[in-house]
Amino acid sequence: MHTLPFSALASLPAPYRLRAQRDDDDDFAAALYGSTRDDLRQMPAAPALIEQLIAMQRTMQSHGYRQTYPQAVYLVLEHGDRPIGRLIIEQQGDVLHLIDIAIVPAARGHGAGSAVLRGLQAQAAQHRLHIHLAVNKSNAAARKLYQQLGFHLRGENEVQEQLAWSAQ
Repeated sequence: MHTLPFSALASLPAPYRLRAQRDDDDDFAAALYGSTRDDLRQMPAAPALIEQLIAMQRTMQSHGYRQTYPQAVYLVLEHGDRPIGRLIIEQQGDVLHLIDIAIVPAARGHGAGSAVLRGLQAQAAQHRLHIHLAVNKSNAAARKLYQQLGFHLRGENEVQEQLAWSAQ
């Protein structure tokens, strides 16, 4: 795991905090990933087959992230001492890439995502960085949140929108 040149770990309001992801977070990370794949769970297939497919997709995603973003920092979002989310970020020059953010379903809509994003924005502004991310077009709630926080469209394809934020 890599470290950031600034303290993204200290910029969240209580009771939220970010910490480095550890090896013992694997079960949490797998369950969290599974909670984001309702698209696969709706397939007309046996539950065991769907779970295998989700596990394979998670492996492929992880491999892809590590190939594309070899210096990425993997963080776990906690509410108190309970893990509720994950964040993957990497700085490349003056761009902070928000590679992935996921929150457990029970914690969605309660301000955790906003707290993380505002914390990243504060750190990015302090260090004169831009934030880039991609969001699935089907994720209306996330797209609305990003828009409310000042992210703007910088590109798109059939599946995703590429968004950017800058303090300037």
